[in-house]
Amino acid sequence: MQASLLEELNPVPNPYPIKSEVEYPEVWRLCEQARELAWNPALIDFSDLREAELSTEVREAGAEWWSLRAWMEHGAIPYGTERLREAIFDHQPFEIKQHIVNFIAEELRHHEASFLVARGLAAYQDEPRADYFKSVIPRFHDERDEKAMSFYAGLAVNTLFEQLSGELLKARYENARFESVRSACQLILRDEARHIQFGRIIMRRFFEDLTATDRALIGQKFAKKLRGSLLNGVYAVVNLPEGERARAGHNRALAAEHGLGATHPDEEIFIIQRALQQIREDIAPYSVEIPEIPEVDRVAPAH
Repeated sequence: MQASLLEELNPVPNPYPIKSEVEYPEVWRLCEQARELAWNPALIDFSDLREAELSTEVREAGAEWWSLRAWMEHGAIPYGTERLREAIFDHQPFEIKQHIVNFIAEELRHHEASFLVARGLAAYQDEPRADYFKSVIPRFHDERDEKAMSFYAGLAVNTLFEQLSGELLKARYENARFESVRSACQLILRDEARHIQFGRIIMRRFFEDLTATDRALIGQKFAKKLRGSLLNGVYAVVNLPEGERARAGHNRALAAEHGLGATHPDEEIFIIQRALQQIREDIAPYSVEIPEIPEVDRVAPAH
């Protein structure tokens, strides 16, 4: 086949114009902060975990929990690479592309910190042992929902989850009794704070221009992802099959009770509930609504 004909059948994306001017100074400041606050997970001393007097059961429960954390952080990396490719060929401003590159690097850093905690406790699991995780985790790589929205609407959905994740991570930081785990949680939280700030900038600058379709999709896709994936053992165990819910809940409770930087399964839904209420308040001025999520909204608030 002639090369010219091949190119006609498979058009090559055009990267031009390649913009260099900063259009959004607030985003560029986040990029500068990412450089200034970069950190290395390998420099955290995990000897306190290795030397701790913990039973084998507790160590394995903690390692399973932090392996899950690592899988979740790693799941954000292919999401970020897809958004980066979109940003490049949609000719987005330089600082938008730079922020996404930073996001990818930071999520990979969070992944490394998480598997190092797991190794300090017992052994990092490079693949889920439970069948439900093997079915749930790959759903994070389904790009159909993101592709159904505009570029900034898709970014917005992710940053809303960053806000929700941040509230859960705060609770895990507060739970951690070991200095190494507290350091890892604190440093991850610092990165996540920039991701959340980016989402707020996105909302201020772009939400008013969203179409009615995008506004509806943001709420619908947020609710779908939370219910269909993240309540299945990742953010909470509420949607797991009964047997798996008991097993995962028991292990998570062990990790929380021994201060390994976990959230107790009985508390998770209330943390999510409070965070969801705040997210709804944040996006209400832009006429974006998150539909009812029964597993969260129909639970009586904690006192």
